[in-house]
Amino acid sequence: MDIKEELRGLIIERAYKQDSHFKTPEKIVSTYFDFLEISLKHQGIKLAGELLYREIKDLDICALGGPGKGIVSILCRAAFLKEIGVFYIRDNMKKVGDVNDPKWLESRIRSGDRVALAADVVSSGSQVVRAIEEVMQFGAEVVKIVILIDSMNGDGVKRIQQFLQTNMMDIPIRVLFCRKDLIKLS
Repeated sequence: MDIKEELRGLIIERAYKQDSHFKTPEKIVSTYFDFLEISLKHQGIKLAGELLYREIKDLDICALGGPGKGIVSILCRAAFLKEIGVFYIRDNMKKVGDVNDPKWLESRIRSGDRVALAADVVSSGSQVVRAIEEVMQFGAEVVKIVILIDSMNGDGVKRIQQFLQTNMMDIPIRVLFCRKDLIKLS
């Protein structure tokens, strides 16, 4: 079995939750993907990290980052394989530390650096848009966005594309799995 199919099975087995109540930025849904069930387990880190690495391995970038904590272990695995840095966008503003450090962006990237973004599960797209904005404000350039799962619980990918278009940014977006493809196979 190839890595993508193995990860697909793991997502369905561990991360796909049914008959529940989960709050997205826009609404409450009864089914969702809990990516922490993947990103906090050795096999999930290995598989998702390898797939993400394959998406960035040929890019001229110095760092890989993303929104929130749920994706950090996967970012670290992919960045380790490519031998680049990692960054992430904090959920809350950093209140202590060097006053010259960015408060929302945890990183050592500098203005002018080329980076890639990755997100675990996208519903509204707001976290990815916020990550793009934070990287732009910091002065770095996003060259690719990789979304592991498009939950299709909102128009997230479309909203990200609209944001990029509005800001005249030509950044490719790659979605590895989308809800309809995962669910029909379960």
